[in-house]
Amino acid sequence: MTKPAPGPRGELILGSARRFQRDLIPTLLAGRQEYGDVVRFDGIGPLFPVHLVAHPDGVKHVLQDNHRNYPKTPFVNNRWRALVGEGLICSEGDFWRQQRRLSQPAFQRHLVQRFAPTMTESTGELLNRWARDERAGREIDLTTDMTGLALNVLGQALFDANWRQDADAMAEAVHVTIGEAYRRFGQFVRIPDGIPTTANRRFAASKARLDEIIYRVIDHRRRAAAPHPDDLLEALLTATLPDGSQMPVEQVRNEVMTFMFGGHETVAAGLTWALYLLSRHVEVARRLEREVRDVLGGRPPTMADLESLPYSGTVVQECLRLYPPVWLISRTPAADDTINGYRIPAGSMVLLSPYVTHRHPDVWSNPAGFDPDRWDPASAPGRHRFAWWPFSGGPRKCIGDFFGHLEMQLVIVMIAQRFRLESVPGMPPVPKPGITLGQQEHLKVRLRALAEEPALSGADVPASVAADKGGPRTCPYPHDSASGSIHQ
Repeated sequence: MTKPAPGPRGELILGSARRFQRDLIPTLLAGRQEYGDVVRFDGIGPLFPVHLVAHPDGVKHVLQDNHRNYPKTPFVNNRWRALVGEGLICSEGDFWRQQRRLSQPAFQRHLVQRFAPTMTESTGELLNRWARDERAGREIDLTTDMTGLALNVLGQALFDANWRQDADAMAEAVHVTIGEAYRRFGQFVRIPDGIPTTANRRFAASKARLDEIIYRVIDHRRRAAAPHPDDLLEALLTATLPDGSQMPVEQVRNEVMTFMFGGHETVAAGLTWALYLLSRHVEVARRLEREVRDVLGGRPPTMADLESLPYSGTVVQECLRLYPPVWLISRTPAADDTINGYRIPAGSMVLLSPYVTHRHPDVWSNPAGFDPDRWDPASAPGRHRFAWWPFSGGPRKCIGDFFGHLEMQLVIVMIAQRFRLESVPGMPPVPKPGITLGQQEHLKVRLRALAEEPALSGADVPASVAADKGGPRTCPYPHDSASGSIHQ
């Protein structure tokens, strides 16, 4: 006989809705700490209970072992659909499997590795601008710069599109559409798009601007004489559907829009938090700088160098542990289920949060600490496969996980060659739960040039080894207060 999961009592009518709106991250962390690995939050009155599943065993059950019983939460998915149509992030069942199969070839490791020079060239251009800013004593807005860098890399690598001409308009349109899409996730009653509210008009105008740019890129490719055999856009345009036809242009647009949002917002958020952590932990930054200097000298990294830069890889893993960009996903069971002995009723909402699981004290020693050494291979045996899942898991694991990890590592290595980042005094950044885990205020740092290096174009060659020891550091703000709602 299963029993209902324990959890805090909600308000008479609104349940836990206002608590989620006000302080979602602290609410989830406190719920796990007080009630355990399955926590029940009241929905609206007795309806729509919400269950947080925090332990890796439960996460594995939902995302992998019993994944067919856990489709995406309908009202959340519908909010996404307004932006990306039936792209991979929203589609389900046989159609999702078809689209995943058609997109997968563009993300094979040997093809993604070919994008490393694009990543280093774009980063080199940014660092040359930073050098001018550093000499002028200007602070750097990491949030803005990492967003621009990730968007530029994505456009060139996956779509062979130079979005620089549209950079400002695109950045603004992305900011508006993402902000509005996330705001809608918190609405139980949605105002139809056809009603001309200020928010609806802004959303429609920004979405139309993005559509204009994306359809232009698609049209340009279809007219091109020379094929682009290895990028995502070519894979989508030349894909043969089961009935022998080609993918409709509207569906190509949906997938491009999906990858544009999923592929740059996540990397930008991950890089911003990683650089923040390095600005706060000087010993880790210095050790990283020594490894990079010993292996590379002053030249840009290549794909072949990364094996000789192991510490940079562990820094990325540890940053993604503490601040996973996709920090919360939701599922809705189609049939009643049991997790950890507790009843999970059909039609309820199940929340899974890598942010919470990555801080689970039964899984991680010193869970709030920033300690890249915990990723030493000697520590890995016995670690649960779902103890660390910043890219989700199971059949719907992020298709671009290797692309994102590679980009983060190359960017961090190149920054460590030339600059040490110093956090600006004042209030620490507060996580802002949105479609990705951002900051409530733009994150700014000061730069200190490490040495005069030649301008980095991003196009050089190989190298070898180095590493030394460091110790755990405590993440200064492990339980930051934040406000927000639920996304997928």
